[in-house]
Order: sequence, then C-alpha cells, then structure tokens
Amino acid sequence: MPEKPSLDTIKKIASGDNKFEKRLLSIIRRELPQEIEQLNKNFAAFNYIKAAENVHKLNHKINIFGLEEGSKTAVKFENELRSGNCEMKSEFEAILEEMTRFINTL
Repeated sequence: MPEKPSLDTIKKIASGDNKFEKRLLSIIRRELPQEIEQLNKNFAAFNYIKAAENVHKLNHKINIFGLEEGSKTAVKFENELRSGNCEMKSEFEAILEEMTRFINTL
C-alpha cells in the first residue's frame, strides 16, 4: 500500500494550538506549489544542482507530512541530481502529486 500523507507531525508540532496548526498549513499551501514550480524550472533548464537544492527543501515538507519512504526517496533523488542524473524524477513527482492532492483536500 502506498504511503499517504498525514497531519500527525503537524498536530504534534502544534501541541493542540489550532491557530498555529492552521497557520503552518497555510504556509505550506502557499509554498508547496511555488517550490514545485521552481523545481520544474530548474529541470527545464537542466540545472540539476539547483534542482537538488529544491528537492532538499521539499524534503522538509515531505517529512512534515510523515512520508518516511518519500523522504528516503527525496534524499536518493537529491544525491542523484547532484551527480547529473534524474532517473528518479517520475518517482519523486508522484510524491509531490500525492502531497498536492492531500493539501488541496484540507
């Protein structure tokens, strides 16, 4: 069964503070599409080092949504990009799509 995002980590960080939880989710809702767009621009420009930096930054959000396997994939993909390779692109994009679907349901 594929890994699914959850709010468990966000709820843990917020410690019952609903206002803080909503603020954190608002930031993620705003930043996630921007970060994905920047990653796509770097891919289009074949700038794999910058793309690796984008993946590293996105990995923080992957962790916030409790995607342990997704985080491992992100680390592997980041290292792959730093070597000038992007074979794991589709696999990483699937994680981003799942996160985007999840955040759009909140």
